[in-house]
Amino acid sequence: MITKILFTLLVIVGTILFFKKQREREVRRSAQQVPELSENQKLFRQGAYLFLGFMVLSAIVMLTFEIGDRYETVKVHVVNTQTGNRQTYQAQQQDIKSDRFTTIEGRVVYVADIERVEIEPE
Repeated sequence: MITKILFTLLVIVGTILFFKKQREREVRRSAQQVPELSENQKLFRQGAYLFLGFMVLSAIVMLTFEIGDRYETVKVHVVNTQTGNRQTYQAQQQDIKSDRFTTIEGRVVYVADIERVEIEPE
């Protein structure tokens, strides 16, 4: 997910740099003549800037939500399917793997094949 966001930001930065270089070339070519932009060109430029701003804002929002979800503290219930015994731990969402998890206290808990893991948000 983060690679998609980084790729989007890379495309945005590359586009900005490309148009900046192109604009500098045009300024050098016509140093004395400054053509007036037509109304359509102004609208297109404003639309491009709005789209660019929207893309950057949505990337920031997605990144914020993803980081927030990773560091959320959850209750982890380990249930033995044969005996029905239930143990409860607290862990961060990012520390939970398919066969083990690390509690907030730093203990690593390995889950056996006969145990079921239930995750409950706090």
